[in-house]
Amino acid sequence: MTTLAVEKQVRRPHASLWALRITLLLHAALAIAQPIFAGYFLSGDVDAINTHAAIGGTIWMVAMIQIVVAILYWRPGGGRFWPTWFTVLLFFAEFAQAIFGYQQNFSFHVPLGTAIVISIVWMAVWSFRPTARLSRQEAKK
Repeated sequence: MTTLAVEKQVRRPHASLWALRITLLLHAALAIAQPIFAGYFLSGDVDAINTHAAIGGTIWMVAMIQIVVAILYWRPGGGRFWPTWFTVLLFFAEFAQAIFGYQQNFSFHVPLGTAIVISIVWMAVWSFRPTARLSRQEAKK
């Protein structure tokens, strides 16, 4: 008589991954809009700075929401931890970015903004790759 061994169910992120993807897409859209509105301002559209400032004042709040979503992806969702700590890093970078912008310290504001946009877009692209669906155990293999 043979016994069937029931394999331990591997928990993979599903709903939490979709929540992370949606949050990342919103975050990326806001981040991509920032240099566009800065460019409009520099080309003479004075009102564009108001939109740039409004997005800059709220984008780090989206990062705060993304921290919660990344924790849900990691802990109950079974995903990996790095999106959580990376989002925390982005949160502080975006907060500093807003401060540098209001101080008009462009020697830090412009390169930090470039790094932030690249990082968020990279995370959004990663979230749609097959490796984002892997559980913590599968990712370690």
